[in-house]
Amino acid sequence: MSGCFLDTTVVINIADVLSTDRSKCESFIAGNQPAEMPYYALRELLVGRVQILCDAHNALKASSNHAEALLALLNRSPAEGRKKEARVKDVAYALKRVFDANPTGDRESLKRELLEDLALKAARLWRNARNLKMVVKVQPLACFNDGKLAYGNTGELRGPVDSFNCLKSERCAAAAYIYDDASILKRLIDALHPSNLDLKVASKGETRSRRKALKELQSSGPVKFNKRLCRAIGDAYFAAMCPAGSVVVSSNMEDFSPLCSALGKEAKEP
Repeated sequence: MSGCFLDTTVVINIADVLSTDRSKCESFIAGNQPAEMPYYALRELLVGRVQILCDAHNALKASSNHAEALLALLNRSPAEGRKKEARVKDVAYALKRVFDANPTGDRESLKRELLEDLALKAARLWRNARNLKMVVKVQPLACFNDGKLAYGNTGELRGPVDSFNCLKSERCAAAAYIYDDASILKRLIDALHPSNLDLKVASKGETRSRRKALKELQSSGPVKFNKRLCRAIGDAYFAAMCPAGSVVVSSNMEDFSPLCSALGKEAKEP
């Protein structure tokens, strides 16, 4: 059996106790050892799914009720796209769970239960992801703020070391890993050229952003690389850094297949 290299989607599926794909992913990992998870997956999870839950919690905390919180989230910038939609869904799903458990509760009780639900979900997801069974964490990032979530002075949820972002004093370590092999970097950029992709993948904004970020890394190097583009590297990191003898494990074959194929590697869905 091949070893496996976990991308962020699989980490979430295992760490989220409500995921319907959890058992399937765990079985795949058990049968494909050694299993490794790069710290980059945790970095993506923290600034993505975990921060979304915390933002939803904090919007509700600052609002007088759940309806006001939903409006606050809906009124965020349209540029946030799927991130804004996810925040609203988190509040809505948590609200449903609270109403199902306490259909006759008063407004303040419902708000308190909803805050507890969101906080517990964020903390549990983050804790579970950092402690996956049968999985070894690899490729540490000097720029990454790892650690526990915490409450601020007004009861808001805060990221590790009071931030969800990477350390400003450090260069982008994920970009540095990829930059170390100029041949791999070039092949990733070429693989993302629209002429080498089917129309659906080529037209995605994420694909264009990823190629742009990789081209900037190629021209500027990791020291001058704009760290705000770290997440845009995304799937390219997992394809580039998957070790020999392992396969990239993801629920997103559409984006991973061309990247892995360009490097002579393989991606599999659990």
